[in-house]
Amino acid sequence: MKRTTMMVALAAVLLVGAAGCVNRPAQAQSKRTQELLGKESKPVGVATVRSQTLKETLPMTGQVAISADSQVGAKISGKLVAVFVKDGDPVSAGQTIAELDTSSLRIQVQQAMAGVSAARSQYNQAVANARIAPSRSRAAVRSAEAQIRAAKAQLSKALAGARPEERAQAEASVRAAKSGMELAKRTRDRQANLLKEGATSQAAYEQAENAYQGALAQYEQALEGQRLTNNATRSEDIESAREAVRQAEEGLRTAQANQRLDVTFNDQVRAAQANVESAQSALRLAQQAMSDARVTAPFAGTIYGNPAQPGSVVAPGAPVARLVGREGLYFEADVPSSALSIVKVGATVTVRVEGVDGPLLGSVIAISPSASSVGRLFRARVSLPMAGEALKPGLFARGEATLREVQGARVVPIGALQRRGDKRVVYVVSGTTVKEVTVEVGIEKDDVAQVIGGV
Repeated sequence: MKRTTMMVALAAVLLVGAAGCVNRPAQAQSKRTQELLGKESKPVGVATVRSQTLKETLPMTGQVAISADSQVGAKISGKLVAVFVKDGDPVSAGQTIAELDTSSLRIQVQQAMAGVSAARSQYNQAVANARIAPSRSRAAVRSAEAQIRAAKAQLSKALAGARPEERAQAEASVRAAKSGMELAKRTRDRQANLLKEGATSQAAYEQAENAYQGALAQYEQALEGQRLTNNATRSEDIESAREAVRQAEEGLRTAQANQRLDVTFNDQVRAAQANVESAQSALRLAQQAMSDARVTAPFAGTIYGNPAQPGSVVAPGAPVARLVGREGLYFEADVPSSALSIVKVGATVTVRVEGVDGPLLGSVIAISPSASSVGRLFRARVSLPMAGEALKPGLFARGEATLREVQGARVVPIGALQRRGDKRVVYVVSGTTVKEVTVEVGIEKDDVAQVIGGV
């Protein structure tokens, strides 16, 4: 045959009409078959329809990458005093790989600790003042009130002068002294007359004279005491008493003002507490700086390349060593924009890595939201949970993403499919009869194709 190279006998599908009836379609088909058989022919194979599971896949190419690939750097600036790893060394998460000089940091920690102690002492003093101050201020107010009462009493006494009893007592003293003085005067005068007459001695006269002088002095003293009693308070004494009252009242106002300030002691306690918290924060920062002087591995992995050497001065963030993790390997491949509607997150991908035996089964875990400028390709990340030690970052890999899977698909060899315009046909053989049948083609995989309907 010139138009076909193969015929596939799939099943006996030609129907023979009832006896005595004319089957014009069958006659036309028979005529066409005779014409074909009359032309130059080539040998063809015969196959039967079979059922199998078919998967529609999308080929993908890319490389093995790893999410845990980090340049481990110092958090603070300083001089490296020790580096504990070298190229190819395995490390565990949290392991110290280098240390910076901490001599100045230790001094900062000690200063911060002293600051915390001082702040706590101030806080304790503020608490004690807040507890004692109210009682102390109340006592001061009571004392000032008592001083006012005493000063006012002295002023009242000064204004009132001597009491009637004191005046009467002074008058009685004057009368008694006057009576004694007059008696002594009469006795002296009598002794003087007797002395003139020679009836008494000079000594008796002098004794009487002395008694008179003593009585006279007592009388004058009584008079002076009476004058003092009657004029007991002077104007300057009254003014002094009034000034004492004013001073006592000012003292009371000062004590009351200090009492109103008692509430500020609570503010002082809060301020002291804030100072303690600030000092503790400074201590934590200093201790954190001490901790940051140790460069540790953020995850388990292997040192790649030569790390920085001891004696080097590093800045914050400067790399000390490159750490490549042992976990988190994935297959990174490109997906064309035409396949985005089919390749979704969660799609199964079979990955074959160059130099690694056997396929690896993974799934799409992420697709980049934007395409590359060349080829309009989207980057897909495929997880490789069963990756072994032989799998290394940077290896070339090929993958097949499963787009869909059909169980029990009816398949024929791809060579059995022929095109008739925009249609696909197969030739169905029954005995010596061949019939052209239009079919819908589903998944094409390797050397077979899924046919839907017609056979």
